[in-house]
Amino acid sequence: MSSEILVSLSASCLLQPLPRQQSPIALLDVPRFVAEELEVRGINIPVQMIRHQSPQTLDRLRDEADRAQCPCLVLYRDEPLDFVAEGEKSAQVLREMGKRARILGCAEIAVRVTKIATASQQIAPLIKAVLDGLQRLEVNLLIRPSDEPCDQPDAVIELIRKIGGFHIGAMPSFSNAAATGDAQQSLRKLIPYSLAVEATVTSVGKQGVPVDESFDEHIDMLVKLGFSNKLSIDWRGSGNWALAVQSVRAHLMKKLGQEDPVA
Repeated sequence: MSSEILVSLSASCLLQPLPRQQSPIALLDVPRFVAEELEVRGINIPVQMIRHQSPQTLDRLRDEADRAQCPCLVLYRDEPLDFVAEGEKSAQVLREMGKRARILGCAEIAVRVTKIATASQQIAPLIKAVLDGLQRLEVNLLIRPSDEPCDQPDAVIELIRKIGGFHIGAMPSFSNAAATGDAQQSLRKLIPYSLAVEATVTSVGKQGVPVDESFDEHIDMLVKLGFSNKLSIDWRGSGNWALAVQSVRAHLMKKLGQEDPVA
């Protein structure tokens, strides 16, 4: 019923070492680990993971991802961009992310933007100018709603509409949806604009099921609305993140009717 949803991983958790390990998993080993140990077939890459890496290293990472059949899907940034105070600097960040995403094989970059509720008229033309270059790279731009301060869905949609075109969309998260005060309504509004959704999880129970409030309700709604893009496990809890991701992935595959083992 929902086989078109691709379960992937937002890889910020991989910046932490595994239990009893001294350092995080080596960059070029990440795709194989995600595919073989976590049984997930796609990665959203945080910019922290590839900061200061050469284009040659990024090219090798893409090769490893292809070899593991675990492609790099979205290159994302947590720190918000301030197009009001630092317009050109923020635009340059988008350009650089676009170039790196192209090398990695990512179809999208995703960023948070400050002041979208009060300054979208000023922000939209600046972003639209950058989109022309991203289009030539065959890279889309996704707006990630912030949790603190909380971006409301109507403000995100208004910014997307003012930017316009086929290469702009949203990447909402369950955590932002909860922060709006009406999670289901927030997601319902943003899903038509979304090429990816972050399934935020902060805790799992003894059976490996997410205990986050409304997690299953959100998944059921995505299916009901016909969402057919990337659903990324976004682990923000403590403890053994690898076991947590494995259990969340198994729970998601069961709910989505995709319980067959990864080939």
